[in-house]
Amino acid sequence: MDRDSERIIDANLNRATEGLRVVEDIFRYGLDDSRMQQKLKSMRHRLASAVDSGPFIASRDASADVGFDAKGALEDKRSSLKDIFRSNMKRVQEALRVLEEMMKLHSLAASRIMKEIRYACYQIERDMELMGKKTLPKGLYLILTDPPSGYGRMAEMAVAEKIPALQLRYKGTDSKIFLELACTLREITKGSETLFIVNDRVDIALLAHADGVHLGQGDIPPKEARRLAGGRLLIGLSTHTLDQVEQAGSEPVDYIGFGPVFTPFSKEDPDPVTGVETLRAAVGRSKHPVVAIGGITRERIEGFAGIPCRNVACIGAVAMSPDPSAEMRAIHTRIGEIL
Repeated sequence: MDRDSERIIDANLNRATEGLRVVEDIFRYGLDDSRMQQKLKSMRHRLASAVDSGPFIASRDASADVGFDAKGALEDKRSSLKDIFRSNMKRVQEALRVLEEMMKLHSLAASRIMKEIRYACYQIERDMELMGKKTLPKGLYLILTDPPSGYGRMAEMAVAEKIPALQLRYKGTDSKIFLELACTLREITKGSETLFIVNDRVDIALLAHADGVHLGQGDIPPKEARRLAGGRLLIGLSTHTLDQVEQAGSEPVDYIGFGPVFTPFSKEDPDPVTGVETLRAAVGRSKHPVVAIGGITRERIEGFAGIPCRNVACIGAVAMSPDPSAEMRAIHTRIGEIL
C-alpha cells in the first residue's frame, strides 16, 4: 500500500474514533444512558481491533496537510448537545465510508467491518432523533376553533400563560387559509413552552413545522401518518368508545383524546356523550396518555378528581370567556391541582 493511501486511512481512523468518543460522552455524561455508552464504547473497540493504526501512523504529516486551515461555514456553530451529536455522528459515518473503500486495498474483512459499524451508526442516529421528540406536558390542552378574540391573539395569550399545548382546529375547506393560519400560529408558539398541534391534516402540520398532528377516526390512519412524519410530529388520536381506546393501544400514537365527556359547545353533530365514569374506565384501559375533551369547563373539572388524565381539552370555556387569558390560567392551574 502506498503512503498516500496510508495517510487517508490514518486520518479517517482518527476522525471515526474521535467522533465516536464525543458521541459516547454525550450518552455517558449528558444523557446518563449507560446502555448506549457501552454500545458506543464497544464500537470504538471493534474499530480499533479491526484496523491496527500502528502501521499507518508513520505516514502521518499534520504540518503538510493542505486541508488543515479549511473550514466549513457551519464548523464553529453548535447550539446544543443534540447539535454536537449530529455533527459528530455525521463525521463518524463519513470517515467509516472512506475507510470502507480504502481498506479494500488492505483487508476485505476490515472493509466489511467498517460497513457494519457505519450502518450501526445510522440506527443510533435515528434512535437519537426519536429520543429527542417532544412529549405532551400535563395540563390544559387548548383548542382554537374560530375564537372571537382571533386565532393570533389567543395563541399569544396561551404562550404568555405557558399553556402546554395549543391545537388549531380549522373547519373551513380552503387549504391555503388553513396553512396560512398554521404558519402564523407556529411563528407565535415557536421557541415557547406551548406545543403547536394541527388538527386532522398531516400535510399542513409538516409544512408548518408544527409539533404535532391530531387525527380523528375518519382521518388518515395513524400508521400512515407516522410513516409520513417519522419522529418529527407528536401524533394524537380521537377516541369515543372503550373499544376505540383498546384499538388505539396498538397504534403508533403519542396520546389519545377521549370524549365528548359532556355535550360539546362547538359541534353541531357530536358523538354520544361518554360521561365521567366512562372517562375513568378509558384512562384505566389506555396504553397512551389521555386528553379528556368535550364540553369541559373549570367547574366540571372538579368531577375529574382521582382520574389520572394527562390533559384536559377546552374550547368554548376559554374562547367565550370575558377574559380568556385569566380563564386558561385558572383552568390550567386547577388541572395541576386535581389530576
